[in-house]
Amino acid sequence: MLVERKSFVRFLFIYIFSSVFLLSAGIFLYYRMNHQFIIYSHISQMKKNINAFIEVNQKKHFLGNKTEAKILKEPIAIYVDKNYKDGTFKLENIENLRKEYFQKKDKLFYIHHEHKRWGEVFFVTYSDIGKDIENLQYYLMIFTLLSILFIVAIAYVLGKIFLKPMSDVIKSLEEFIADATHEINTPISNILINIELSRELYPIIKDSDEFTKIENSAFRVSKIFKDLSFLKFENNQIKERANIDVNKTLVERLDFFKSLIENKNLQIDKNIETVKVEIDKEDLIRLIDNLLSNAIKYTKSSGLLIITLKDEYIEITNDGEIKNEKKVLKKFVRENKNEGGFGLGLYIVQKICKIYGFTFTLKSLDSKVISKVSF
Repeated sequence: MLVERKSFVRFLFIYIFSSVFLLSAGIFLYYRMNHQFIIYSHISQMKKNINAFIEVNQKKHFLGNKTEAKILKEPIAIYVDKNYKDGTFKLENIENLRKEYFQKKDKLFYIHHEHKRWGEVFFVTYSDIGKDIENLQYYLMIFTLLSILFIVAIAYVLGKIFLKPMSDVIKSLEEFIADATHEINTPISNILINIELSRELYPIIKDSDEFTKIENSAFRVSKIFKDLSFLKFENNQIKERANIDVNKTLVERLDFFKSLIENKNLQIDKNIETVKVEIDKEDLIRLIDNLLSNAIKYTKSSGLLIITLKDEYIEITNDGEIKNEKKVLKKFVRENKNEGGFGLGLYIVQKICKIYGFTFTLKSLDSKVISKVSF
């Protein structure tokens, strides 16, 4: 169910990301609008306060006769031609007098100015908007968290609903593969046994083209069966690890693929040393078979295979080219659609290497494909 999980995760990511993006845009606009509303509300109140201050003090002509102004409870500062005249506070920067309003930390300052015969008069007051901003941010934060939880819940439910058909199809396909591998096991075994018997009982036919084609086809079906069995039952198989001669197994498998190699008239350049690796025998055979099968399949007729086995690695080089090394390592992906198979060979090699801690690399360089397993 790996494909289903990946699809589900992708759906969740796309749905949640897009929903949160739209939610964030809406929250940002709402915050800006309400932030401006808070500012304008406080400015409106500060205008009333300054007008009330001027009304209380205008009869005293305090700016002209130098009498003291009557200060109300609201903070106020009076400047004449940018010189401080009276008030309850002073501005740190008198250049701000040229602005209608400005904000410093949690305080919003408002400036009202008038032109008198004795000069330009600035009335400055301020209001604390910190509490209102904090309340706005707090409620928006609560709303955002609840909205994200709601989005995640909806995404999860929708994902399960939308992906259920795919889940059912995958489940049916896996059941079909399990049943098919079980059903074809006996006939494949019988075919291979009878091929071996025919070799011994009827030596005259073993070198015929017809017999060779039957043998190649049987081996190909057998390999497909083994690959499908490995994918389906890999987690349930008991691994019997032992120190196995890789060189002997490699020679045996080369002999197994002899007819395919001869059929394509391939040249083999071998450099094989004695190497032992602790591994399950069937997994080693499967690993070597898939490396050889892939190299033989994608090498043109009369091409060259270079097989190297040394203490630390096995490497197979064949004529050819791979456009996307990472893509062909995925399940059911083939570089060349004209060739047969299910696109499982390199995926299985990578899977086996992961089980035993080996390193598998695949390179395409100068019209050569190099597959290497480091033990």
